[in-house]
Amino acid sequence: MPTLKDYNKKLVSLRNTRKMTKTMQMVSATKFQRALAAQARVRPYALALNSTLARAARAAGSETQNPLCTPHTPAYKALIIVLSSDRGLCGSFNHGIHRAVARWITEREDRYTDIDLICCSRKSAAFFRGRQSIRMQHDGASASPTMAGAMQLGDEAIQAFLKGDYDEVHLAYNEFINAVSRTPRIEILLPAAPPTGEQNPALTMENVQFGPAAEVAFEPAPVELFNLLIPQTIRFRIFSAMLETAAGEHGARMSAMDNATKNSDRLIETFTLLRNRVRQAGITRELAEIVTGAEALKG
Repeated sequence: MPTLKDYNKKLVSLRNTRKMTKTMQMVSATKFQRALAAQARVRPYALALNSTLARAARAAGSETQNPLCTPHTPAYKALIIVLSSDRGLCGSFNHGIHRAVARWITEREDRYTDIDLICCSRKSAAFFRGRQSIRMQHDGASASPTMAGAMQLGDEAIQAFLKGDYDEVHLAYNEFINAVSRTPRIEILLPAAPPTGEQNPALTMENVQFGPAAEVAFEPAPVELFNLLIPQTIRFRIFSAMLETAAGEHGARMSAMDNATKNSDRLIETFTLLRNRVRQAGITRELAEIVTGAEALKG
């Protein structure tokens, strides 16, 4: 049976753990708010980019023949950019997207002859090392999302697609819903889908200030503008996914540390009660010994 000293050591350890989890929760909450603010800052750019690309595509008409939009037929080789966290202690955040990618690969083994990965975190590289071919490792994508990092990944994917190293490029990430909810998504990045301006309700033409019926004079020409915007759109999609991953990671860690803090509180309460019982039993036993000794002296 544990002694009073054992319970005291356990309680000290639990209180230290609670301090750590509470601190990590507060830090993650701050980073989570920053990630949400970063998403809000890029939303106007996403709206303008999508709207301009859609208008340029409509103005160019059948002349929009960009190699980044041309499917490779048949598609034999695929590249997947996997975005996840470099750190743990965030629940099933990393494991969920890793399992989704592994399942996606298993379901399409008969379709593709080669499936390679670009791992954008240490966790994803560790998970897939020995299981799948890793073309490149790019750490820190979610810890500090930058447009420069997205451009590096985008340019790597674009060059590999144009050279024919891969017939398709896919992007795997956790779509942020709220602090406690996210959905693993694997979507095709290349060949780029023809823009419609209605892929995302937040980016529809009705939300543009000058309205869907406004006439726009393009400079340079619509075809040239379209060809300039397609690579930028691909890079920005990667950057947007990096921001989604960052927000989801901090939300998941904040939720996990909140649960850990609550569990610590429950354990502290339970072990405090057990310690008090052991201490009371010791006091009762000592009183009984004193009374017994006193009675023996009288007799």
